[in-house]
Amino acid sequence: MSNSQSPLSPNHHRASNWSQSLLLIVALLGLVAFSAWVLFGTFGVVVALAFTVFGLLFGRRATAAMVLKMYKARPLEYHQAPELCETFALLCQRAELDPLPTLHYIPSRMANAFAVGQGESAAVGVTDGILRMMNPREMAGVLAHEITHIRCKDTTTMGIADIIKGSVSTVARIGFFMMFFSFSNFMMGRDGWNLLLSGIVMMLSPMVATMLQLALSRTREFNADRGAAVLTGDVRGLASALIKLERHKPKGMLERIFGSTDGVRQPNMLRTHPPTDERVEALMQLEPELVRQDAAKDQIIPPSRRFAVPAQPRVRRRPGYHLGTGLWW
Repeated sequence: MSNSQSPLSPNHHRASNWSQSLLLIVALLGLVAFSAWVLFGTFGVVVALAFTVFGLLFGRRATAAMVLKMYKARPLEYHQAPELCETFALLCQRAELDPLPTLHYIPSRMANAFAVGQGESAAVGVTDGILRMMNPREMAGVLAHEITHIRCKDTTTMGIADIIKGSVSTVARIGFFMMFFSFSNFMMGRDGWNLLLSGIVMMLSPMVATMLQLALSRTREFNADRGAAVLTGDVRGLASALIKLERHKPKGMLERIFGSTDGVRQPNMLRTHPPTDERVEALMQLEPELVRQDAAKDQIIPPSRRFAVPAQPRVRRRPGYHLGTGLWW
């Protein structure tokens, strides 16, 4: 297998990432057009697509600074966590990011990490909970995963998908209100089939759009895992981190109400992330190729001790959700 055809090749990774994402985004645009055509005809298609393009070009999006402020994140200085900052800088250099993203600390007990922004505004946030949970090898895998999201412009792609999904929902809402003006015709036996078809489209199109957006999210997660393996030269660090996160993830609403839901698996189509066992299996399949290409020689293995958590009083608040915003602390 040539290097360009290898699953670990940057070109292979980039091509796979964008081809899958482009397919799903085109499907979302097709859903916008189809919904508008069923509800409003050809003129509706033109208006809906124009509205979508306008949103993509001028839509108001939350900036990275706004997101970090909502989560009460603050930049991590080198003297606060030198080993963590050194590993982060090395991974960014390997990913050839220019300018380098900033690393932020979030005072939350929930174990989580995320990437926001692009270019000069790019940042990675890590919580107090995940720093206390992971060993250095696992934390390197987590950081590499988020850095890959930035390198592959996943935050931009998901923002585009969100705007298109919003267009689908807007078309459905307009059609719902217009349906009231046609209800008298339906009661009199006129345009009954058209009204029925419109009602089906209004109910199903937002659901389909959400499922396509979730599928796009799952695709980017698989690719970010693969990119992290390339950056660290180590699949087992990230695999171990994923298993830990799965074991300690907060209980969902059904689990709080009905207790343990062991054996009841959420359908993949309703997930933002692929199941952990599938992600771990995909990572382990990359290990032979990693060894074959001698990529493991450059494996990042920080000191065996844990990364130092930035000095501050230990976070004691339990994670929770704010009504309306959904933010956790």
